[in-house]
Amino acid sequence: MRGEWTLMDPRFLSAFPMGLALLAVLGSAAAQQPAQTPAAAHPDFNRRWVDNTSGPMYTGTADTMPGGSFYFEPYYFNYRTSGSTNTSMPLKLAYGVGYHAELDAYTALDYVGSGGIDGSSFQLGDTIAQTKFQVAKENDRYHFWTLPSIGFSMDVNIPTGHLQSPKPNLAGGSQTTNNTWNEQFNLLVRKQFKPFELYLEGTEIVQNPVNVIGPYQFNNGLTSIGPGVPFHVIDGNVLAASGAFEQVLRPKTGLGYLIEINGERQSRQSLFWGTATAPSFSYINISPEVEYTWPAAGRFPLTWGAGVSITAARSGYPRQLIPMFTVTFNGDLHGGR
Repeated sequence: MRGEWTLMDPRFLSAFPMGLALLAVLGSAAAQQPAQTPAAAHPDFNRRWVDNTSGPMYTGTADTMPGGSFYFEPYYFNYRTSGSTNTSMPLKLAYGVGYHAELDAYTALDYVGSGGIDGSSFQLGDTIAQTKFQVAKENDRYHFWTLPSIGFSMDVNIPTGHLQSPKPNLAGGSQTTNNTWNEQFNLLVRKQFKPFELYLEGTEIVQNPVNVIGPYQFNNGLTSIGPGVPFHVIDGNVLAASGAFEQVLRPKTGLGYLIEINGERQSRQSLFWGTATAPSFSYINISPEVEYTWPAAGRFPLTWGAGVSITAARSGYPRQLIPMFTVTFNGDLHGGR
């Protein structure tokens, strides 16, 4: 029901990116203090204590691939709401260019089964081009209160979906299939403290205005305009946040589990274009996930991950159940992250 909250206040989302920055400052300050055990005492300090895991489904990592190394990562997300289902299959390619920088690209295939405003649809989604920079590397992988890895990335959403004349936003709530040029700015934090890892990400999404002729479904996944109706869409400012806690149970095989939380809040005001004409919304999802690496040896290990995302809190947004799956083809030609 619109306006209903089932767990926590959506202002949590707007404060979360500030918390990431605070954590980074605290980590830097703590790094000035000597660790409880010198890093040199660990014979495998110069390498990760686990070579590869699939990692979280939504939260990015602050670490970049070494120059010349890469990975290819297809995903499967089945967004299930009351009366409709949307399958999104983003395909990600990441390549390390050296100098603590990485170039990533995402392209999604999307299928909407039923319940949309104009029937079913199979379409090529939009493409996201991302540049990521790592500005700090954790200096102790065995203790929490030391400097974490810190990075930031910049994304551009390229509306490649229009090449197949899709039905825009049938997916509802998807930032990667809305057929417009958007920009994203992400702050990333990652901390290892064997056998655990912590990932945090805060995101500002800048959605540019667009003129549409219905049928069109807004990105809250609930509200739409009818066929033939012209409309000037101004989406509100979107703040997104996510975090994941990971425990690796068997380092040699990358066997582990994660608990991930992610959410978004779209306000009634856009960042640059005044009052929004699109509805505001908020949601928070919780996702239990599992992971495994096989084969784990050699320069081309495969990592597998699966989970389910469940809506824990929402306002002006549909309740979702999202089965998820991914496999990562690693090309660790010059080392992994």
